[in-house]
Amino acid sequence: MEKLNKFTYKFLTTLIIILSTMSSITYAKESNVLSVVSGDWNQDTQLDAAVLMKNDDIVEIYIFLADKKNQLQTVLYKKDIAWMGSMHGTNPYLETKEKGHSLLIISGNDSIGRNRWSQILTVAYRKKEFRVGGYTYESRDTLQPDNIHNCDVNLFTGKGFKDKKTFKIAGQKIKLKDWSAENIPEKCEEE
Repeated sequence: MEKLNKFTYKFLTTLIIILSTMSSITYAKESNVLSVVSGDWNQDTQLDAAVLMKNDDIVEIYIFLADKKNQLQTVLYKKDIAWMGSMHGTNPYLETKEKGHSLLIISGNDSIGRNRWSQILTVAYRKKEFRVGGYTYESRDTLQPDNIHNCDVNLFTGKGFKDKKTFKIAGQKIKLKDWSAENIPEKCEEE
């Protein structure tokens, strides 16, 4: 058997700990897990984690921070964090970026109908809170290949672009627990 590298070992250990922790706090089933990622959200050199789960038609996120004993503690739970469809290409998932310091919550429709879209929330740990620091939206019409739209905005600075044109809005400090569709910048809404 091939020896596991340090990252793979930490990831698998984290997944086992998360699933055992979650089973004690909720009725979670492994089949309800949509996505699991690990990273160092609070940059304390301890491996933290996030889990995206489905509960009927609702997508929930659990975020865990490791304590000084390297035990994962649930620090955030949020319902309705992303849209989810019932077919392949419509399931949300998580990724990390910035060397594991930022969390990406990705949802979209890449399989049903002519209108395809994706939405990315970039989440960062700032001042002991998980905040939505970025919003990205892309859409395309499969029957009109030139009908493509995109919008990307750094919510902390307010700098963004829509369809290759730059814009500026007031910087925002939206906590992830308070995020809703109402927080999507008007500049990023399709016309």
